[in-house]
Amino acid sequence: MPDPYEIDARYYDLVHDGHEADIGLWQSFALRTGRPVLEVGCGSGRIAVELAAAGAEVVGIDPSAAMLALARERAAGAGVRLDLREGGLPGAGLEGERYGFVLVPQDVFLHLEDGEAQMAALRELAAAMAFDAVLAIDLPGPAQWLDPASDGQPVLAWHGETAGGTPLDVWHVKEDDLADQTRWLRVTYETLDGDGAVRRQSTEHWLRYVGRFEIEYLLDLGGLALADVFGDYDLGPLTNASERMIVTARRKRG
Repeated sequence: MPDPYEIDARYYDLVHDGHEADIGLWQSFALRTGRPVLEVGCGSGRIAVELAAAGAEVVGIDPSAAMLALARERAAGAGVRLDLREGGLPGAGLEGERYGFVLVPQDVFLHLEDGEAQMAALRELAAAMAFDAVLAIDLPGPAQWLDPASDGQPVLAWHGETAGGTPLDVWHVKEDDLADQTRWLRVTYETLDGDGAVRRQSTEHWLRYVGRFEIEYLLDLGGLALADVFGDYDLGPLTNASERMIVTARRKRG
């Protein structure tokens, strides 16, 4: 099966360089447990390497071999050890009751295609969590909810140069479906060669959004109990202006 992130991986770290607002929060959770930490959808290792550098034992899973190759390079450069595994949820084959903190970072949960897949993934995570473990899921907040009014409009998401000095523009075009709570997103990487030729590479992604109370019900069906809901990485309240929705949960007792 082709790697859906092979093209994205070529530009991922360049485009996301400097995004560190969430690191301190995840480190604070990871360092509260003496057990291993699991990151689901670890990508290029942006978070996993920082958790390992802070002293956590980190297992990262991701369905993209290209992204995991970046994570291995990042870990080697930082001098830290990561246990990186190719795979996704559901069906990752995780060890039972091993992890003290489980992280599903920014928007990774949205890549689960429907409610059945979301519940199956949560059940699998619940089974992998130690009795006192914490699960954190980072979701879009109300201020970043689906918006059909802007459908079809090309948005310049990033502008700059590659490491080799080639001009690069990253364009996003989306189609939102409020009834299905889904977003189709096309990401186009546009480079300008020295001879003036424009070259484009595109990837497409489907995302399924979840709301505040929907995620609570999904957690319950997945064997988990909601602990808290926050609206930012400083653990402020969730409001209409919140761009993020941070959900934490624990295994149900009994």
